[in-house]
Amino acid sequence: MAKGYKHLKHLKSEKAKVKLKAKKKELLPKGLNVTDTSVKVKKIMIRDQFKLYNETEIVSKRKLNIKDLLARLQHHNSTVRQEAVKELKDILLQHPLEILSSQLNLLLQRISALFFDKEKDIRRDSLKVLNCILNLISNEQLTPFCNVLITYLRCAMTHIDPNIKEDSLLFLDILIQHCNNIIVKHSHKILPNFLDMISRMHTETKPERQLTITLDSKNITVKWRIKVLECLGNILRSIINYKKIEKAQHYTSAVKVICINKETKYIPFYRQVDIQDYKINFESITNLRNDTNERSLDVAEFIKYISVLIPLMFDSWIEVCPEERTVTSKISGTIISSETSILLKHIVIIIQLITEYIDILDYNDHINTKMWFTNSFQNVYTKKLFSKFPYTKTKTVEKFRKRQEDFSSLEMTEKCLEQNLGICQIYTWFTSMNINHITNKLDKTYCQYVMDYIYEIIDDWSDMNNFVLPQLNKLLRTLFFKASQVWYVNHITMESILKVMISASFHQSKKELQIQLHDIISDIILDHTLTGLQSL
Repeated sequence: MAKGYKHLKHLKSEKAKVKLKAKKKELLPKGLNVTDTSVKVKKIMIRDQFKLYNETEIVSKRKLNIKDLLARLQHHNSTVRQEAVKELKDILLQHPLEILSSQLNLLLQRISALFFDKEKDIRRDSLKVLNCILNLISNEQLTPFCNVLITYLRCAMTHIDPNIKEDSLLFLDILIQHCNNIIVKHSHKILPNFLDMISRMHTETKPERQLTITLDSKNITVKWRIKVLECLGNILRSIINYKKIEKAQHYTSAVKVICINKETKYIPFYRQVDIQDYKINFESITNLRNDTNERSLDVAEFIKYISVLIPLMFDSWIEVCPEERTVTSKISGTIISSETSILLKHIVIIIQLITEYIDILDYNDHINTKMWFTNSFQNVYTKKLFSKFPYTKTKTVEKFRKRQEDFSSLEMTEKCLEQNLGICQIYTWFTSMNINHITNKLDKTYCQYVMDYIYEIIDDWSDMNNFVLPQLNKLLRTLFFKASQVWYVNHITMESILKVMISASFHQSKKELQIQLHDIISDIILDHTLTGLQSL
């Protein structure tokens, strides 16, 4: 091959390439090839930095008035929103009357809207501001805006974000603390949301519900249910307190309308109240009937709600309770974890509140509701809760304080006094059904368990147990003043409990217990219906 082959090959490849023709250089038109040295000036606007306010106007530490701070609550930047909330709180603490008198409506709306903020710190700061506002205003001032708060609360309780749903319980606690009346009046709207927090509809066609499981890392299912049940107990307690006050006011108020029918046995003329003349309009009898229907509708809603709530609580308990055991092993008790004992505590409290609500209903509603509740849940309650009574919980030992004696079987368990006394009180309440001299046939074995436990608690009472005195007082009053006649008919004597009560009431070291026992014994002596107890 010739030596110039490579050179010829290179020339051939170069000729094969596309040749790009260069454009002819065009000269710029005359006048455009001169540099322009003129300078244009434009003002830089920094918003609100040098804004002047009236000397009497209330401003924050960064010279922002209320209107500016409320506008910044809707800013896209989370830092700006958080700073606005903090400055608004500072102004409320310094000038409460001036702000709340003119900006209350807008303030409640903007603060309530922050409960859905994605930032946890902003939500918590907004709750602090709301707490500050409700501290400064009365229920009368808040009444026109209660629908705003209830609407935001319900939206937060049903929010898709679990963190916002969790903070909604804090929101509700603040409302219960400051405006019970508003919560009670809207309780029919709020209570169903508690069911949605721990359960869901089984199917669209069936009304039954089944428990849900939280899979997020921050909220364990049991801890979440404890929070929900604790908040539910608070709102039920508020409803009961409101009903008691309303009932007391009803008895002391003047009698204006007296409805007479075939079932009327007497007319309460002899009352220590002013009886006013009232002209009866016989054409408006239908209105009186409508009022009666509305009252019975409330009881019907209550029955419908607890018929769903009680099975859910029992299902929650079944998930964490120990395995089944024989009824005869009652001495050692059922050992449960500390977390399980907290769940049991709130379940017992809610059932006690339900029974207390039934007791304060009107006579006919009380009888019918108590019969329904006893027939529906007494056997289930006895099987799932009372059959494993009493309960003891494992004691948590701190890591840096572990010693050899901490691992002894006696010191690693602790009595669940509050839960056990509550369980006894509920069972005793179930056995107090005495309507038209039709009494329950009691299980003497279970009744003896209650008697033995009460005897042991009173006999071994110490000052460390004083925190459960309200539960003990409730149990003894339920036993003596509601269930004693039924127990007497079933030939169950309470002589041992009365003796240990009298003995404990004379011990000088049990002063707080003495006061409670003296009151109960005195009430037994003064009650003419308790002839069976007085004969002991």
